[in-house]
Amino acid sequence: MPSGSATTSCPPGLKQRAPWTVSRLFTLTLFANRRWRLLLVGCAGLALHQISEALVPATIGAAVDNAIEPNDVGALLRWLGALAVVFVVLALSWRLGTLATERSFNYGSHDLRQLVVERTLHHRGMAVRRAPGEIVAIASSDADRVAGLSWLISGGLAAVAGVITSAVTLLLISVPLGLAVLLATPVVLLVMNRLTKPLENRSDMEQSTAAQAGALATDFITGSRPLKGLGAEDAAIARYRATSRESLTSALKAIRAKSAYTGASTALSAAFLAGIAFFAAWFAVQGTITVGELVAVVGVAQFVQGPMASLGFLSVELARKRASAARIAVLLEEPNAVPARNAEERTTAAVGSAATLTSPTEPAPYGDPAPLLELSGKADNSVFPPFTASIGEIVGVVLPDGDQARKLVDTLGFRTPAPPGLISIDGRDAAHLDPQHVRSRVFADRHDGVLFRGSVRENVAVASTELEERALVAAAVEDFVSQLPEGTETVLTGHGQSLSGGQRQRLVLGRSLHQKQAVIVLHDPTTAVDTATEAVIADGLRNFPDKALVLVTTSPTLLGICHRVVVGGADGPPETGTHRELLATSAGYRAVVGS
Repeated sequence: MPSGSATTSCPPGLKQRAPWTVSRLFTLTLFANRRWRLLLVGCAGLALHQISEALVPATIGAAVDNAIEPNDVGALLRWLGALAVVFVVLALSWRLGTLATERSFNYGSHDLRQLVVERTLHHRGMAVRRAPGEIVAIASSDADRVAGLSWLISGGLAAVAGVITSAVTLLLISVPLGLAVLLATPVVLLVMNRLTKPLENRSDMEQSTAAQAGALATDFITGSRPLKGLGAEDAAIARYRATSRESLTSALKAIRAKSAYTGASTALSAAFLAGIAFFAAWFAVQGTITVGELVAVVGVAQFVQGPMASLGFLSVELARKRASAARIAVLLEEPNAVPARNAEERTTAAVGSAATLTSPTEPAPYGDPAPLLELSGKADNSVFPPFTASIGEIVGVVLPDGDQARKLVDTLGFRTPAPPGLISIDGRDAAHLDPQHVRSRVFADRHDGVLFRGSVRENVAVASTELEERALVAAAVEDFVSQLPEGTETVLTGHGQSLSGGQRQRLVLGRSLHQKQAVIVLHDPTTAVDTATEAVIADGLRNFPDKALVLVTTSPTLLGICHRVVVGGADGPPETGTHRELLATSAGYRAVVGS
């Protein structure tokens, strides 16, 4: 069955849509892509299974009265055949119901994970940056728990069918016993529901703290090398220990509450069973019911404990699923990092036509007044120095404040909103363009770009199957890649933790230089390499005449190859010149860059 319900559910920019709520997520999980048919089959199969389970003791009791007591071999064979039929129906209905419900669960879980992934990767980003471990926990455990609603419904309806069948069986045997089951069941369920309140609260807290501990563990494992480099292992261990201890405390409280509930539930069920068995035995002694009916009553009363216990846990499980659905809904409703503006965005097709845009792989036409990329100093509250970048240029941007440098790269990469008038792409205000179109023209990766699980080729070439020689040379990766066991086909695991920091940084640089965008923004791409390798990289960056390179750095080696360098962040006005000119004329530049 196709699972495309999540495809168009991600926040679609300016399009109006219903907000994600717990009830909407439940509806998606159960009914999207006509999954209601699977749910219906699952409910029917599991309900028939419970009905068959309830009929087993009734069939055995009938065999006792109609075959064993009169010593009728033929009747015994017939009743044994009937019992075999009941067991066959019981087994087949369980298989059918389980298969349909499991399929419904898996498809629902897939759709929820797809929603979470699409929201996380949405081209407008999220206003609040979440830890990767937290998103993994939401996309895995929370999605599975919410999708388990199909099991909860089919199992709950099956339990109701089992209780009803048991009550009808007892009514046919003895009206007082049947009425006792019908009247006692809601009372027992009400008491169980009251007992579940502490368990619901503690289960929610257990899930939240476990998700926090898992997210923290994932982040610490991923960043183990930087932590060791900073000497922050003890602080990280102390922080995780505190979070893990909080999670353990919540888990123990939930376990105690569940144990207390299980004990009380078992005691209630045992008391109910003992009461039914006592009165059934009394009726048998009085001659009101037969021995076979006594066997049936005791068997049915023992069986009905399971469905009643399942019904008692319904509210607990529903509360846990609601809590997980609420966490998913909060993530899906996270505001965009780059909000859609009132002025309608131009579509990529409109702004990307040959009549209005320069091809990303060809130089701009001679005399075109609009540079490929322009950052204006006239925008309100702009803290960035103005500059332009055209095809064939290498432009250096020096910002003494590292936070400002990161913010500039995020703004150029459209991960944070650009105010109107700040950035122009091909002469058009980027604030009024779709982020996807901006990113099709400008590539601006973060300084701490990560490597993914896969081969070196897959990490560097990404969308292309062919490695570009000039990019490999410029990133200075050939010298160490050739030493790897399988060269470019060597599989990297753990975000490339087996490589040194400089090797990882060079692979990330090689990936940036493989991008097809016309403008490539590089943020301090050589901070983890030695001076000799940095010189090789600087020389290799000259070999991209079909690109506009913007180097956000304070490295004198890289700034020395730039056609222009702009300096911002100082008390005075921005300064512009070549590296040599600024070294000769700007004391502030010399203080930041050196020589």
